[in-house]
Amino acid sequence: MAKLPMAPANMHRVIVVGVDGSAGGYPAVAEAAEIAKRFNADLLALSVEEGMPKVPTLMDEVDEFKRKKDRYFAEVTIEAKRIAGEHGAKLSHEIRIGDAALQIVRFIDEVDADLVVLGYKGHSRLALVIGTTAQKVNAQSRASVLIVKPTKASEAVWGGIFRIQDP
Repeated sequence: MAKLPMAPANMHRVIVVGVDGSAGGYPAVAEAAEIAKRFNADLLALSVEEGMPKVPTLMDEVDEFKRKKDRYFAEVTIEAKRIAGEHGAKLSHEIRIGDAALQIVRFIDEVDADLVVLGYKGHSRLALVIGTTAQKVNAQSRASVLIVKPTKASEAVWGGIFRIQDP
């Protein structure tokens, strides 16, 4: 059997990982951190806040919603940085507001990423018809897309025990 050539050391320079605090997002951070360490790449995490309450009746409700989201994403940042550090990589984290797929694709272009790592989520039949965030990113991005499915071990850790309570 012929020996395969080694991948170039600079194969991946900038890696973006989508992280939303879900059980699928944290294994993606771990995988992205391992790849970043291997290729000495920059690791950038992106969380996307997908909007405000549908019909806020009082400004106080909007303010409270925003405070909860800020706390939520602060915890996501802490956990993502911890996981990346355990895998030997430094992670920086940004939060955007809007449609997840659109914001991820824009971010990939802005930072000139060559790889995006996303966590897998099981979806309903309706979501399969409409298209998942990962499918949209894959179709619209020039970067390679790696989808990380949770393992039994990762589900035991992030499948609810460390799941940050979504507001």
